[in-house]
Amino acid sequence: MKKILKIFGILFILLFPMTSCLDDDYSGKPLYYFYDEPVVVNSMGEHPIIRNESALFYVPELAGNTSLKEGDLLWTSFIVNSDDGEQPDIADATLFTARNFRYKTVDSVKVIIPADAAAFQSYLADDYSAPIESSVLYNYTIDNLLFFGLMQRDRSNQLIHTYELILNPEIEVGSNSCPTLYIRSKPLNVPEANSGKAYSKDGAVFAFDVTDFVNYYRETISSTDKIRFNLKYKTDVDGNGNDVYRAFMSNPIAWNFK
Repeated sequence: MKKILKIFGILFILLFPMTSCLDDDYSGKPLYYFYDEPVVVNSMGEHPIIRNESALFYVPELAGNTSLKEGDLLWTSFIVNSDDGEQPDIADATLFTARNFRYKTVDSVKVIIPADAAAFQSYLADDYSAPIESSVLYNYTIDNLLFFGLMQRDRSNQLIHTYELILNPEIEVGSNSCPTLYIRSKPLNVPEANSGKAYSKDGAVFAFDVTDFVNYYRETISSTDKIRFNLKYKTDVDGNGNDVYRAFMSNPIAWNFK
C-alpha cells in the first residue's frame, strides 16, 4: 500500500500507511480504508465525484449536498469496497465508490511571489504575526497544492488561523542554492468549534497553491520536474522585536510537481 511521508520542521520520518486494507469482509471482498485523505471535489449534483492524487471516487452520500462545490478541498475518511456494484454511468471514467464518507473543509491560498527583496521584507512586516509551534508537510500533490498540518503556539484563544506562504526572491546564504518559502499565520475571529475546518493530530490542515512558484522556479532556476526548496515558519519574536523563524530539518525539500 502507498505510504505517506510527513516532512516536519522538527523531524523527518516515514509514517504508517494512509490507506489500509482488510484482507476480507464478510463476503470475501477486499475493503480499503482511507483516512486523513486530502481530496478535491471534482463535481457535484446527482453523481458527486471527488479525486485524490491518483483516483476518482463516486460519493453517493454527497448527493443533495448544497454546501460543497467543484474545486473545494476536503480532509476525508471513507471506505472503498473493490467489488461495489453501485456506479454512475459516466463515459470515459474509472470510478471507485466511497462509503461511510466523512469530511471537513480545507482552506487554501496562493503562494506570494514578491517582486524584489524590499517587497519581501514588507510582507514579513504584515499582520500575519502569530507564532507557529510546529509545521508538517504531507506528501500529497493535487493540482500543485501543498497540504500542511500547523499547530499554533498560543492555543488559548481557540480561534482558527489563516496562513500565507511567501517566497524570498533572493537565494539565502546556507540555503543549498535553493529558494526559501516562509509560512506565516494570523488568527481569525472564528472559534475553532464552529468553523467546520479540518484538523489532524498535527494541528489545523491548510493548503497552499504553489502553481506560481512552480512556474517561477522553472523560468528562473531550473526547468526540471523535480523542484528543490526550503521551508521556514515563524515561531517567536526575540528580545529585540525581531521575528524568529525555524527551518525544516528536511531542507532542502525535493518535490516532483507533475
